Amino acid sequence: MRRLLAIVLLALGAGCSRPVQGNGRNVLLVTLETTRADHVSAYGYARKTTPNFDAWASTGALFERHHTVSPRTNPSLASLLTSTYPHEHGTRNILMPLEPESRTLAEILREAGYRTGAVQTHPRLVKRSGFEQGFDDYLDDFRAHPLAEQSLGEAWRWIVEASREDRPWFLWVHVMDPHWTYDPPERWRSAFGPDDPRPRQVYDDLSARRRTIGPLIFQNRMPPDEISAFVNLYDAELRYTDDSLGKLLAAMAEKGLDRKTLVVVTADHGESLGEQQYFFEHGDLGTQAEIAIPFAVALPGSIAPGTRVPFSTRSLDVAPTVLDFAGLPADGRFRGVSVRPLLEGTERADRPCLGETDRSLHEEAASRRELEGIAGKRRWVRLGRFKLVHVPRMGAPAERLLFDVESDPGETTDLAASHPEVVFDLARRLDAWLSEDTQQDRDYHISPELREALRSLGYIN
Repeated sequence: MRRLLAIVLLALGAGCSRPVQGNGRNVLLVTLETTRADHVSAYGYARKTTPNFDAWASTGALFERHHTVSPRTNPSLASLLTSTYPHEHGTRNILMPLEPESRTLAEILREAGYRTGAVQTHPRLVKRSGFEQGFDDYLDDFRAHPLAEQSLGEAWRWIVEASREDRPWFLWVHVMDPHWTYDPPERWRSAFGPDDPRPRQVYDDLSARRRTIGPLIFQNRMPPDEISAFVNLYDAELRYTDDSLGKLLAAMAEKGLDRKTLVVVTADHGESLGEQQYFFEHGDLGTQAEIAIPFAVALPGSIAPGTRVPFSTRSLDVAPTVLDFAGLPADGRFRGVSVRPLLEGTERADRPCLGETDRSLHEEAASRRELEGIAGKRRWVRLGRFKLVHVPRMGAPAERLLFDVESDPGETTDLAASHPEVVFDLARRLDAWLSEDTQQDRDYHISPELREALRSLGYIN
């Protein structure tokens, strides 16, 4: 009898949802892989790479100086979901999981009564990566939905199902397409230039191991027109992804879901396309091409259409913003702050954007071979138009390089000698942040399976 009663109680409990806290708004978070802001047309890029994103962002707010804390997927997304820095959540490189001690945005929303779901397309974000914590549904079969139209189609199916329930939902979709290799569907390959056969030959040579990726990244000797062919394909990937995103946003609007859903679109990091002789990669240098990313939010009736925020913001600010618009308090461990005051005009100031590089996985990365592990990471702080970069050196003090990234986005001219007062202010902020980092290096064995996955993504030879 007791056993029967226990089964009945368990069944009744399974059908009950937690009481909903907050205002009950849905949340859609879309993160675009490897998407640099200055190749998004809403940010002034000459090519119309993102017309659907542009049109949607004009219904809400676009943040003009938004930065990730890391130019690599796992650390950057861990920071976005926990609103903490890599030295706090511990995910310091592409190999490391998000530890269960971290408290994520999904966990907070699920505890508030939300149904939570994710659609993943990155092989380093599958279950057991730690990123699944807090999700009721974690659709990580990236081989079944590798392309944007497939993953965002899967997202729409999940939204339709979740919207039948009497509780709000939170869905995170990570879209992989702009990542190397740049190989959009055939229809889009010539969107920004003729379909050049040379990139396909490079991909074939890499796949057949007739060449390795490291020299392509760090010792690239391609003629300018061949480099342009790769850039054309990267932009075509953005255009294809944008088309797929536009269909999802249109479907939501047709069903009226946009009126009660906070939609957030951003990226994990950018991509270097030759800046500082660093080609088709991210993670090693922390240049603006790698860390300046798009960020836009929309919620009819709550965010004024056409808002553009000129102040610097961080990926740390995403989770607190979501909770703010959901009517929920921020977690006490959050290092970011909601952007709502910037939208409402009660705050008008740049936020310091601090960050660090990943570990270097390429033996050709001569500039990163001096110091291994955490000690060898480049760090930076951007505030307004200036960015101070900390470059470690073996047996010598670290270099401190100052760039005006508004007039010199390629970071080619060091202004440290001519702006000592700016260096002093930014160094004070950077040193205070560096003093927090007491984490020890953790080494992870790279299995043959992981090595092959990393090679396919262009991270190792």
